[in-house]
Amino acid sequence: MLDFVEFLAQKYAQPQQPSQKRVLGLNQDKIWISDNFNNPLPDEFWLGESQG
Repeated sequence: MLDFVEFLAQKYAQPQQPSQKRVLGLNQDKIWISDNFNNPLPDEFWLGESQG
């Protein structure tokens, strides 16, 4: 148990590297989401029925 406590003490005693600042708009227009993204999926999707 003492080894684990010492491990945690060493892990959190080290200075944390500051995270990089976020750049607003960096990846703008790189992805898109369909207009029907929030629409419910059809029963065939959930029941595993093929559409063909």
